Amino acid sequence: MSAPIIYNRWSAVTIFFVSIAVIALQLMLMRALSVSHYYHFSYLVISTALLGFGASGTFLALFFDLMKRNFFYVNLLLQLLFLVSVPVSYTLAQSLPLDTQYVLYSGEQMSLLLLYNLLMFIPFFFAGTIIGFMLSYFKQEVSELYGANLIGSGLGGIVALGLMYHIPVFKLPYFISLLILFAMFFFYFPLTKHRVLEIKPGIIIIIFAIAATLFTLFSDPPDSVDPYKSLAHFQQLETQGDAEHILTRYSPRGQIDVYSSPMFHHTLFASPLATSLPPRQLALLLDGEIAGTIFSIDDSAEAAIMDYTPQSLPYRLLQNPRVLLLGETGGVNVWLARRMGASTITVVQTNPQLFHLFRNELYESGGFVFDDNRVHLVAEHPRLYLERTDKQYDLIHIVAGETMAAGSGGLQGLNEDYLLTTEAMARAREILSDTGIISITRGIQSPPRDNIKIAAMFANAVSVFSQDDPADHLLISRNYLAANTLLTRSPISQPLIQQFLEEAESLLLDIEYHPGIRTEDIRQDNLIEGPEGANYSYIHYAIKQILSGNPEPFFEDWVYNIRAPSDDMPYFQDFFKWSSLDLFLETYGSEWFQRLELGYMILLITLVQLAIVALLLIIAPLLIRLPTYIRARHKMPTLIYFFSIGTGFMFVEIIFIQIFTKFLGDPIVSVSAIFTSILVFSGIGSMLQKKIGLLPIHRMRIGVAAILISTILLLITSDYILNLFIGSGTVLRYLVTVFMLMPVSFFMGWMFPSGMEQLEEKSEILIPWAWGVNGFASVIAAPMAILLSMSIGFNYVLLIGLGCYILAVMTSWMWGVRTHQAGW
Repeated sequence: MSAPIIYNRWSAVTIFFVSIAVIALQLMLMRALSVSHYYHFSYLVISTALLGFGASGTFLALFFDLMKRNFFYVNLLLQLLFLVSVPVSYTLAQSLPLDTQYVLYSGEQMSLLLLYNLLMFIPFFFAGTIIGFMLSYFKQEVSELYGANLIGSGLGGIVALGLMYHIPVFKLPYFISLLILFAMFFFYFPLTKHRVLEIKPGIIIIIFAIAATLFTLFSDPPDSVDPYKSLAHFQQLETQGDAEHILTRYSPRGQIDVYSSPMFHHTLFASPLATSLPPRQLALLLDGEIAGTIFSIDDSAEAAIMDYTPQSLPYRLLQNPRVLLLGETGGVNVWLARRMGASTITVVQTNPQLFHLFRNELYESGGFVFDDNRVHLVAEHPRLYLERTDKQYDLIHIVAGETMAAGSGGLQGLNEDYLLTTEAMARAREILSDTGIISITRGIQSPPRDNIKIAAMFANAVSVFSQDDPADHLLISRNYLAANTLLTRSPISQPLIQQFLEEAESLLLDIEYHPGIRTEDIRQDNLIEGPEGANYSYIHYAIKQILSGNPEPFFEDWVYNIRAPSDDMPYFQDFFKWSSLDLFLETYGSEWFQRLELGYMILLITLVQLAIVALLLIIAPLLIRLPTYIRARHKMPTLIYFFSIGTGFMFVEIIFIQIFTKFLGDPIVSVSAIFTSILVFSGIGSMLQKKIGLLPIHRMRIGVAAILISTILLLITSDYILNLFIGSGTVLRYLVTVFMLMPVSFFMGWMFPSGMEQLEEKSEILIPWAWGVNGFASVIAAPMAILLSMSIGFNYVLLIGLGCYILAVMTSWMWGVRTHQAGW
């Protein structure tokens, strides 16, 4: 047994670097897995990381007394294990033959998913054990150490984002080793300066850590990609000699890949009437999926095939329109606008790296389509542009919503999309000219859902935000591949209806809706499924129900969730509906899982698994060390308090990310700003709250009251303040976000250390267990917040988060209650 270690501030520096490494590792894994797998794996990373922290609390509750006897060596060894486990676990996990399409109905794939999660869990378990061990050992310095933990976590996001611009996506997790090595240096050298006997064994661990870091940095990471992703398909074509990889670029916004292949033809929804073949094309991939097409042509005449797409219909109804293309990536719709005589073309998309490529490396391969006096490029999130612009347009083409229908797997169902919401469409309609049109084209599936949801969204945008009747503002037509939905600023006149009918007929488009349409006059040349015995499609049937004045019965009865998305529930691609489970079981039998929203179901299954594991691991220390813990008092208030503040913190953090995403215009910037503000100012609050001189129990009550008041004030004033700065630059909007969140964040940082100090006074033995309970609460809260947001909206989730803090403060009256030694 070594002599007790006296606290010094280098221990806080160690926790600071470990915390930077933890958050950076999460973001780097999310970035890597979004390329190799799908978006919903991001949630698995967050939940798995938090599970590791929760499990570390259970581990410490069982073994802390043994570990503290050799604090120095045990902690140094844990840091080494953390360093080594990052590349080893990541490499092994990425090498597993995991098939996400079969994970829900294959025992083997389910086992591989569990193994995948276990491998990802290991580094976070070691990281959580390091932080929890130091908090428990230096329990009188919890405020300072926990503050260093939060500040480091807040800065970890900035470190990760910076590295994403310079390091290939699959190699990102390997660079975490450097951060952990810094933590080891700051822990080892100050403590060994005056302890000669501990230098030799400790230096061996340090040398091994340096060697492991160098080996990791010079190793090639695994770069396997889910076989169902477009990138895997092009890699296979490249191996066969049927494709050429042109370039790869990476940034926090995504990995860009460009491929050339004679086998690639991606001209969406072109009619068989087209008199010309698709031109030579380059495939533009973002995070491994097709994001756009680049026509590798010399002039607009070679893009004639675009004249025969449903996307060309609104151009045929307008003369020399001022066009706004929201979400255009490859330039195909710029060719269309140029061919159709657009007077101005404004292209808005989020990733400035794309514009740089078109001006440089891809200029000769079709990028010069943007090099036109009529074309104006804006690198900004399309929704933010809608909110900021004061220009008027004759045609707003929602290119970001222009795709084949969402696949039955529902892998994109968890994506928040603030462009495809009722509020966004209402704002787009405000900036239309009197004769202006909004256009979205989307693929058809059976039974239909995407296009019905678009119609519901357009109808809501008119009825909720104006006095107009949506039935007077919609035009809907389709071919056998896709439906084109148009929303007008002014009521649709009879001459416009006649022009619409003529142009649709010239494109062989069937009419689904126009003002005054009679169901009995419907004619289908492109036959698709409809009500039994009817001469019309389900799309026409759905539109009539939506415009009936009472669409609720239809929304309730339809097999999918096709209600209009809103800013409070911006999940356009979420079609999951609990009430339809019986129908899926009856219709598809044993294969019913294949027809559900895969992303939603994986998140739900993850939540259930984590809840079971969390419950078992929370109870385990109490059962295994029953003789020790049976004597501990205040177990119930400890459980309620730390579980409540863990859940509340997570709920509030996630919802604030959503609230400020529209203002900042970029989810990546939003996450960085929220993480930085909440974690850094919470850390400062943690460090300063003890200096106030109040008892911990009084700080709990003041902290919760301040959190409630500051959050309510933030919600009341946010619209006014954000509108004042909506036209400002990114840096100023970032700073506004950070400082708006400062008060609530500062007081959120009071809660954990106040609870720990209360435990130190009332029941010191429960400190490691409390660390685990808090971690497990965060584990469950992360996926639960998303599921609840999809079901009841962000506002209610925020209220639940605040309710958790109220529940936590109610325990402050339980601490003073005298309990039996064997009780809770």
